[in-house]
Amino acid sequence: MYLQFQVRRHFSKFTTLYKSKDVKPLYRPHHANPKNGIRSFEKNLPAAKKELKPWEQEGISKDRFFKRKYGHMPDERRKALQEKVARQRRYREMKKAHEKQKLESTEGFKRSREEINYNGPSAKEVMESGTNSGGLSTFFEFVYGTHPIKSVLQARKRPILGLYTFNADDDNGVIKQAKKEYGVKVQQVRDKNALNILSKNGVHNGLVLKTKALDVPYIKSCGHVENGSYKITVEDEDGVDVEKERSVLRKQDEDELFPLALYLDEITDPQNMGSILRTAYFFGVDFIVIPDHTTAKLGPVANKASSGALDLIDIYQTDRSLKFIDSVRENGWNVISTSAKPDESNLDELKDKNYKVEMSLKDKFINLGDLKTVLKRTPVMLVIGSEGKGVRTNMKLRSDFLVGVQKYRENDDIVDSLNVGVATGVIIQSCL
Repeated sequence: MYLQFQVRRHFSKFTTLYKSKDVKPLYRPHHANPKNGIRSFEKNLPAAKKELKPWEQEGISKDRFFKRKYGHMPDERRKALQEKVARQRRYREMKKAHEKQKLESTEGFKRSREEINYNGPSAKEVMESGTNSGGLSTFFEFVYGTHPIKSVLQARKRPILGLYTFNADDDNGVIKQAKKEYGVKVQQVRDKNALNILSKNGVHNGLVLKTKALDVPYIKSCGHVENGSYKITVEDEDGVDVEKERSVLRKQDEDELFPLALYLDEITDPQNMGSILRTAYFFGVDFIVIPDHTTAKLGPVANKASSGALDLIDIYQTDRSLKFIDSVRENGWNVISTSAKPDESNLDELKDKNYKVEMSLKDKFINLGDLKTVLKRTPVMLVIGSEGKGVRTNMKLRSDFLVGVQKYRENDDIVDSLNVGVATGVIIQSCL
């Protein structure tokens, strides 16, 4: 017995409507498109009306319009109008020139950064050159900047091993001098970043000089002074003491000139060291003495801060600071240390030992105006201390005089001192 089932197909209303030809969209478009063409978004935007020019509105030519408008203008008004038009034209020309200059500078900057000299050496290759092992050597020193390099070439105190450039202008004749006087092979490095690495991101002006560290000889003593000249004893390369005679560098209208020297007591900041060297060279200081320990490195940073004075001024070092100061005094030099004058109100708070020291130092203070009188009679060695600690107490006790720069602003504990380079300039100027 077979069961018969009647199968009926059921269709949804959606299917029925989908097959129907009478289906219409739910929303009608804003604009009819009877031709079924391509529609664009701009057709939905309101059409912009064309604005007519004033002469078009009146139906006359442009020349006739302006002749009628300005033809019967008074002379004063015409002159003012002409000046206004001239100003507008100048402004437009200036604006165009400024935009052109700005565009050229921007393109030049991008071009200099993107420009690569693939034939030039990289920073690593420059540092490895001249070493047998092929590794990076700290034996060399890289002097950067126009003035420091020019001073190294002029002073002739150290060998020149190479000059490296990148898009540098030779307006100061540094490249020409290096080629002519030293026979240096000038090489253009691969890119600007190579000079940045050699100078440790210093301001190199596209020039870096490869050389050796400055050799600072040891000084043993400062001799007596006669007729504008003085004698010093230094140690040569073989360790032998050699006496040298030097003339006073300053040019002053004096019957007899005495030398002026500086002793830098534990100046550890290379920027301050360079600032002092620059000031001393500018004012005609004869020579500078530094300790061979606890002092700033006389390297590229100090050289850049000194604007090249590091190689031009005579610098010596000593391994016995206190004994050296004693010998200087024994040979007729006046040793004057810089120090802040103690406050009378704080002396009572000091312990017995410190109180006695401060009281003994108090009697050594002289005014800035007295420095000129001292230098007119005897040779002078100024002792300059660091910004933080100043001159050591043992050095002050061995000094003939103490001097300080007076502060004229009262009730201010924030800015309580000068930069050591500025203070040195004030004191040296007071001596002259």
